[in-house]
Amino acid sequence: MQGFAQGISFRLAKVGVVIAFIVGILMSAVQMYIDYQVQSTEITSLISRITEVSTPPAVRAVHTLDDKLAREVATGLMRYDFIIAVTIEDEEANELASASKPRQESNTHWFTQFFTDDLKLYSSSLFIPGEVNVSGHMLFVVDLDIAYRPFYQQSVVLISSGLIRSFFLVLFLFIAFHYMLTKPLINLSVQMKQINPGSPGEQRLNRPHQTDDELNQLVQSANQLLDTVDLALAKRRAVEVVLRKSEEHVRQIIDSLPVWVGARNCDGYYIFANKALSGFLGTTPDQMRGSHIGEFEQYSAMSPSEIVALDAEVIKNRRPAQIWEEKWVDINGKPHQMHTYIMPMEFYDEVVALVVSSDITELKNTQELMEHMAYHDPLTDLPNRSYLLERLEEELSRATMQKVIGALLFIDLDQFKNINDSLGHPVGDVVLKRVAERLTSVTGDNDVVVRLSGDEFVIILTGLGDHLDDAVLRAEAAGERIKTSIAEPYYHNDFELHVTCSVGVVMFPDDDAGVHELLQYADTAMYQVKDHGRNAIQFFNRNMADNARNVLVMEGDLHKALENKRFSLHFQPRADSQSSEIVGAEALLRWYHPERGMVSPAEFIPVLETSGLIVEVGQWVISEAIKQVKQWQAQGLWHENMRIGVNISPRQFRAANFVDDVIKICTRESFPPNLIEMEITEGIVIQNLDETVGTMAALCAEGINFALDDFGTGYSSISYLKQLPVSILKIDKSFVRDLTVDRNDRVLVETISAMGNMLKLDVVAEGVETAEQLKCVQQYKCRYYQGYFCSKPLSPRDFERLLVKGKTAVQLV
Repeated sequence: MQGFAQGISFRLAKVGVVIAFIVGILMSAVQMYIDYQVQSTEITSLISRITEVSTPPAVRAVHTLDDKLAREVATGLMRYDFIIAVTIEDEEANELASASKPRQESNTHWFTQFFTDDLKLYSSSLFIPGEVNVSGHMLFVVDLDIAYRPFYQQSVVLISSGLIRSFFLVLFLFIAFHYMLTKPLINLSVQMKQINPGSPGEQRLNRPHQTDDELNQLVQSANQLLDTVDLALAKRRAVEVVLRKSEEHVRQIIDSLPVWVGARNCDGYYIFANKALSGFLGTTPDQMRGSHIGEFEQYSAMSPSEIVALDAEVIKNRRPAQIWEEKWVDINGKPHQMHTYIMPMEFYDEVVALVVSSDITELKNTQELMEHMAYHDPLTDLPNRSYLLERLEEELSRATMQKVIGALLFIDLDQFKNINDSLGHPVGDVVLKRVAERLTSVTGDNDVVVRLSGDEFVIILTGLGDHLDDAVLRAEAAGERIKTSIAEPYYHNDFELHVTCSVGVVMFPDDDAGVHELLQYADTAMYQVKDHGRNAIQFFNRNMADNARNVLVMEGDLHKALENKRFSLHFQPRADSQSSEIVGAEALLRWYHPERGMVSPAEFIPVLETSGLIVEVGQWVISEAIKQVKQWQAQGLWHENMRIGVNISPRQFRAANFVDDVIKICTRESFPPNLIEMEITEGIVIQNLDETVGTMAALCAEGINFALDDFGTGYSSISYLKQLPVSILKIDKSFVRDLTVDRNDRVLVETISAMGNMLKLDVVAEGVETAEQLKCVQQYKCRYYQGYFCSKPLSPRDFERLLVKGKTAVQLV
């Protein structure tokens, strides 16, 4: 229990005493001041009266120079105890009488001197009645300490009574405070000390005398607080139970995670570790707690000092860190790649490094496999196009810097499609694998063999020397080895397969050629081999590049020509060989270039075919030819037995919507399909006979006629005649050109014409340019002919004039 001096009642009493003392002093001081003023006024008034009474006898004594009277006046003034000296002087300051007495002892001299002088001299001038001048003076000294003695006595009584009053007031207040406040508070304090902190709600505070005051409110509030604390403690216990369960669950979750989870302090000691981490290190979580990272040095590629330094940096800077690839070895010696994330974590009263590591070994292996798959062909396991582009870029840069020469070989297998079509793709795949093996075996270790796509391979030859001539010879020798190796037989089951290849070669570095240009140049050289019979080697030259560039430019110009309607049609008449009457015409495509003028069809038709634009242009030709014939029909110049011929390219004929597009054009223009004659070549027939027959039959069902163009130039035309629904045979102009001088040509023309007539087909001889050729055609019974002897291809207006005549200008008898 606290001491009495620390009690509230004692402290309140002390405060009361001080306040009462200060208030008493202040009130007494005010009262003393008032009394002092009153006393001063009374003293001044008394001295004035004394002076007034003593002045007349003093004047007579001075006037009459009566020393005796003067002494009587002085003696009379000395009867006042506060006057200690008196002197009466005449006008010349001669002393007539004087009196004095010693000062009385007093303890208040210092107090009087604090406010004023304790001795004060009073002077009164003496005037004789009727005179103006001063006759003398009366002087007396007043002891103010004696004069103020009643005031001092009264002040002592006032102060003493005030202090006694304040003392009793404080005493009464102390007693009241003790019984009304201190004692109840002591009682409450004792009750509070007896409260059980674990169960504060079991006890209540109470007062013996219940009054509705602040203490009662304090008791009520304290009891409410006890209830609240008791409820909070109950909730806290429930939360603690939940937290313990949650902590256990979190621990179970962390232990069940397939990743490593651990925490190390700044000195490298483990605070905790989960089962995945401890199991990897061949220990348990409990055993790892307190273990140093150095104890597991044999498992990590990083040294313990490096690990501790990294942890310390994370803890100090409070910034996480990552180790993208951390190498560890398990207890069996198996390597593992880990991705580790280290982050600072508050752990009780210290900051530790939380370490989370994921095993990315399988991911790394998968990435390596994916990278291999991304850069290698799945069938042959050779590098693919992506690898080729990157490696060729490197070799090109190296060759430029080191001034050495390399070569790029573009290899395409000849007619490999026949193997796939006849034996199936599995056999073709086997052949491609063996080709890849042979290419790898005949190239050097520093050379690169790539499967580009399908049956196309690319080889990069490196380090061919620093002289171009020698490098070319080495590249040619390598190409010959490759060609020879590929040409060796391939055996599959009972089949002996033979494959050849076409090789295009380009040397590098070239100031004007990058990676893609080199591939393009090698591909261009390879296609030159294809065009000249296959199974050979061709080095690239600038003429090939110019031709390829010209083709690209022309392809762009052809697109613009179609958009800007720069194509036109010319018509070459077809005449009866006996009467020379016009029986129809062949629509021929013409192109007027805004800069080059008229461009030869032999130049731009192949570009239309290879670019695929021939399909759209071909439909335009059919549509425009029909529109022109309709105009001539309206003028009465085109008769029902006349036909308009249009050439159909292989790509156009194989288009998916070819039949539907032709029928839509005829329907849209309301044009009789039987007036149309579609000219196809043997190239269309031999690609897919069944599909060709189906397409022709569908159009023939609509009334469209078919002519087999350039008949006799192929190898199997005669065998197809019985299957194809054709009605016209057109003898190629190559046979008619030398008809009059070459016996073989005459025999062929006569044979083809006789065969056509026996099959009830109309035979047309193309390229008739002289009267002698026409006579031979008539002799061999070719029903119709075309050529410059009849007429060159004409514009629609010129052809219209020819139709007006109805016959050609030349007629033989």
